[in-house]
Amino acid sequence: MSFSAVQSAGEHRLHPVGMLLAALGSVRRWIGVSAFPGIATLVNGGFGMWTVLLVLLGVVLVGILSAVWGVLSWRATTYRVSGGALHFKSGVLQKSERSLPLERVQSVETVQGIVQRVFGVSGVKVEAAGGGGEAEISLPALSRSSVEALREELTKSRARRGTGKVFEEPGPEVICRLPFRDLLLAGLTSGRIGVAASVVVGVLQFADDLLPGDLAESLSGFLLPRTASTILLLVLAIALFAWVLAIFGTVLAHAGFTLSRSADGKYLHMKRGLLERHESTVPLARIQAIKVVEGVLRQPFGFAALRVESAGFGAEEGVSTALFPLLPRREIEKLLHSAVPEFASPLDQLVPLPRRARRRYAFRAALPALVLAASGAVLFFPWGLLALLLVVPAALYGLLRYRAAGHELGGERLVLRFRRLARTTVVIPRGRLQSRGYSVSPFQKRKGLATLGVDVASGSGGAAFRLADVEVEVAEGLIRTLPQRPRPAARNLSWEHPGAE
Repeated sequence: MSFSAVQSAGEHRLHPVGMLLAALGSVRRWIGVSAFPGIATLVNGGFGMWTVLLVLLGVVLVGILSAVWGVLSWRATTYRVSGGALHFKSGVLQKSERSLPLERVQSVETVQGIVQRVFGVSGVKVEAAGGGGEAEISLPALSRSSVEALREELTKSRARRGTGKVFEEPGPEVICRLPFRDLLLAGLTSGRIGVAASVVVGVLQFADDLLPGDLAESLSGFLLPRTASTILLLVLAIALFAWVLAIFGTVLAHAGFTLSRSADGKYLHMKRGLLERHESTVPLARIQAIKVVEGVLRQPFGFAALRVESAGFGAEEGVSTALFPLLPRREIEKLLHSAVPEFASPLDQLVPLPRRARRRYAFRAALPALVLAASGAVLFFPWGLLALLLVVPAALYGLLRYRAAGHELGGERLVLRFRRLARTTVVIPRGRLQSRGYSVSPFQKRKGLATLGVDVASGSGGAAFRLADVEVEVAEGLIRTLPQRPRPAARNLSWEHPGAE
């Protein structure tokens, strides 16, 4: 089908840059498959002339096949809006056609990677209600005029069907921007050093598996330290490098973070990214809960991150997306009033747990250390008794969890606070609850305590929040006063461990 024929049929193709993006995607996939064999061939062949020529020939062949694939993929991909739905066709070897009813469209995210920014095009991801973490329809390369035309066409089609607008016409009002100083602080306190360290260790292990045995042993004997002090320095160097990687990753992901609200007050817009720019839209009517997350490194400095749990929207972490990556805690309530007034609630007026719950928190945290010490004493006596040293810090951790926990069940919003590693405060309007309940274990019953649980819709499933050892009268009062909305039959709030959080 020719380009003109596609246009006349009401269907549209991607921007020609889509050919390049498809080819690059094919190259990345081939690199993932052939990189290890190619490098191993070069190393084992001693970088001889014929070995190098063979590898270069493979590279050229991959490039040609990827270019052909890019053209075919571009020709096979079309989209159109008609009949109250967004229709999308794709597939080279296996043709597929997907139709998304407009009433299911919840948000549209525009993405600009490095290649897209060079050519002035954008990728568009259309999210649907209940779609989970994957985009329902993804268009990798559209010109700016095509993006605006698609939005306008979606808006007009929705208006004709009487279901309202998907996108607001007036420009959004900027609520808050993330300054560069706070961006660096977000990287320093992100807590992603563990992930970065695992990447570093994985790269080192990959290099060790790739190199021939004799060469690997020689390098290990030359590079690996032989004294305790040099081992400590090596560990510190790896940790520092991982920390720098974590900071760099945070800067790349959240540079230029801007939070805006539409003129009609129905949508939130988030823009972020340095090398790859992301722009996402979240309907306020779909937001079910706001989470204030104070990481271990951030809480002492009075900083927190804001996240939203939103039904039918899950571009980050599956069912949860960042509302603002770093904010002084004293400014959170002001931001909530400006961005999501329905969720604005005082966060420092929570009711603490009863004092008789303190011992339970300490004991639950210390119990794993006691079990470990008992096992160690039996299997590795007497050195296994050293595990007893973990009991005290574990009990202190339990006391920290007790001190952090609290709730506020009055007014129009339910506020729960708990701690795992980070201290998390959840704000849920009463009308957004999908389910609520409580359970009482035999040990809790003796002390008049209960475990409170609430459930909200989020992504393709839901999000559940629990708070252990509240007053049983408080839990019973919550059940009597809070409304309960119908929820899908597939979602079931489990109470298999009623005494746990």
